Amino acid sequence: MSRAEKITRGMSAVERILWGIAIAGLVAGAVGLIQRLTSGHTVAAYNTYVPWGLWVAVYTTLAGISIGAFAVAALGESFRVKALQPLSGIALFAALAALAGGLLAIWLDLGHPLRFWKLYLSTQPASLMAWMAWFYLIYGLLLLALIYLKKAQPESPAIRPLFGLGLLLAVIMGGAEGALFGVVSAQGLWESALVPIRFLADGALGGAALVLFLSILLGHADAEALRFLRGLVLGLLLFTLVLLWAEYSTTLYAGVPSRVEALRLILFGPFSWVFWIFEIALGLVLPLILLLLPGARPAVLAAAGGLVAFTSLSAKLNLVIPALVVPEFEALRLAFTGPGLSFDYFPTLTEWLLAVGIVSAAALIFLAAYRLIPIVSPSHPS
Repeated sequence: MSRAEKITRGMSAVERILWGIAIAGLVAGAVGLIQRLTSGHTVAAYNTYVPWGLWVAVYTTLAGISIGAFAVAALGESFRVKALQPLSGIALFAALAALAGGLLAIWLDLGHPLRFWKLYLSTQPASLMAWMAWFYLIYGLLLLALIYLKKAQPESPAIRPLFGLGLLLAVIMGGAEGALFGVVSAQGLWESALVPIRFLADGALGGAALVLFLSILLGHADAEALRFLRGLVLGLLLFTLVLLWAEYSTTLYAGVPSRVEALRLILFGPFSWVFWIFEIALGLVLPLILLLLPGARPAVLAAAGGLVAFTSLSAKLNLVIPALVVPEFEALRLAFTGPGLSFDYFPTLTEWLLAVGIVSAAALIFLAAYRLIPIVSPSHPS
């Protein structure tokens, strides 16, 4: 029997479908990657005034999901939440895959990707971005160490404290990621003490929802795990709604022009459908209804988790882009004109293809780890 046959032996129909979708997405992403490598940043729609776009949104989304998924594993392993312990392997793999995808997205967004090492050798103590680079490195190594210990020494006394340390690091890292935006005083929509909290809440919600979706889809969630994850995702959904209302209502009431203009763009601009359809309707309201249904079957809960996880990008798109397409002062729009000097932005086909490829690469990392590293508890009938 060949190695490929050994790997695919015992693979469920759902798993095969996931592999097929991920491979197809990776092929599509390869087209975008070739265009990015051969033509540089000219294939993207961002410019001097709008330097961040879809890839930064993908990066922040996946980094947040990684933190949320790891938190689920840490609750089971470090805090001994019995219902979550059988899912720690899936949560760890999801955290590692999402982190890898997020770092790939921001690496490809860099002007000179091959110079990323300068962040480590020329660290500026006052730079949040430099600290984030170190946080990601330590966090990634910690994930690999925990996966190794779970496989080679599952009874090791080091596992529990390492999960606790990792959870502390994840919270600090998620808050610092939000602070990268929250301390930018030139962007009214970003400068807020709520932004780091929103990053943590969005990440926790996306990660927990993804674990809920994957654990049901792959058949590893028993009734106790489903009850706990259902309540966890439901609580995080309600908390996210409260945070969103607090941020948007206070912004509109305060009436700071730059913040209000960016917020109006989100709510009523040409791409307001991203907010109302994807972020609110599909990402918050519909999952909330599904989770509140009495006697909801596992398939319904999986749909709720999947909707939250797969629409989480919309929240980051509504954070990153509207703040940049509103000029700091209106005269700037007319002061300088020319190629690359525009406040208009919509991702190009290349940006979308590469984003699909990045997410697909993360999915393949998860599927490969799930198939090759035996740390996931046996399946439970749904």
